[in-house]
Amino acid sequence: MIIIGVDFHPSMQEIAFLDQETGEYVERQLNHSDGEAEKFYREMAARGVRVRVGMEATGYSRWLERLLAELGIEVWIGDAAKIKAKRVRKQKNDREDARLMLRLLRENNFPRIWVPTPENRDLRQLLWHRHRLVQCARGS
Repeated sequence: MIIIGVDFHPSMQEIAFLDQETGEYVERQLNHSDGEAEKFYREMAARGVRVRVGMEATGYSRWLERLLAELGIEVWIGDAAKIKAKRVRKQKNDREDARLMLRLLRENNFPRIWVPTPENRDLRQLLWHRHRLVQCARGS
C-alpha cells in the first residue's frame, strides 16, 4: 500500500508519501494550476496498488476528493482540531504538516471524519435546489 499525507492549499499541496512494500519515501510539492497534482495521482492509480490519502478537512479540496474517488484512491479526511492537537512540535509549516498526516496514517491514529460521497453531495445539492425552487414558487 502507498500512504500519502497531504497538506492542502488552494494553489498547491505539500505531500509526504511512503510505499510500504518498497520503503520508498518522498516529500514534494505539487502545483494545481499546471496539472502536476492530477498527473501525480493518475500515476499513483496506474501503479495498480492500494493508495490511501489523508488530509485535513477543508472546503477547497472538493475537486481533489472527486478526482481521487474517480481514480479509486481511498481518501481519509481528518478533523483539523484533533490533528492540530497531535502535533509534537508547535512550529507549523507545510512540510511538517504533510509528515504529520503520514505519521498518523501509519500509526492508525488518524482522526478520520465521515464525509459524504461525491454522489451523495450531488444529490444533496439537487434536493437543496428543488427546495429553493418550491419556496420561490410558493412565495409568488
